[in-house]
Amino acid sequence: MKIMVALLIAIIGTSSCKKGKAEVTLKGIISDTSFGLPLSNATIVIHQIESGISDELIGQTTTNVNGEYSFLFDRDQTESYLITSSKSNYYDLNESISFSDITIENDNIYNFSTSAQSWVELNFINTAGQASDALKYIKQEGRSGCNNCCPDTQQSLNGIIDTTVIYANDGNAVFSYQYFVVGTSNQGLKSITTVAFDTTTINLVY
Repeated sequence: MKIMVALLIAIIGTSSCKKGKAEVTLKGIISDTSFGLPLSNATIVIHQIESGISDELIGQTTTNVNGEYSFLFDRDQTESYLITSSKSNYYDLNESISFSDITIENDNIYNFSTSAQSWVELNFINTAGQASDALKYIKQEGRSGCNNCCPDTQQSLNGIIDTTVIYANDGNAVFSYQYFVVGTSNQGLKSITTVAFDTTTINLVY
């Protein structure tokens, strides 16, 4: 009898030591917004993030034909998890999930989306102007928040120019800008749908 009691206490003690650590299922679907399809064959990586400590890789997988990914890992105490998605000619995903949002009772479902890369080439040509001419333009629609994206602020071009600017955009998505030549009635809106994986051109001659 004493042996059974001691064994029971040992089991309870072992279970107590493991409290707060259990297996977690985290899964979801990555969508391709450029074509309205699941994003297959994308590399999905998950890291455990803790302040002052190197990020710990806890899983890597590839989306299937339905864009699905799935991870099974131990729920260790941490600050957050970082999920990244990468595929050639698509914009990378970097998504943070708080530790407090992860549960062990149910599957954790996190669906994300990304788009194909494309570019818009803006050609500005002032053919019969003066050195004092000033053109202003500001983006109305288009991708934001990337290093090569068109700024959200007003842009200026001065003088007699023949110049080209290239910006990143989402594939099969609209890019547009409002423009006006200072001191004249020449103003308007330029708009185009940029082709996925390619560069689409907008010309403005003034």
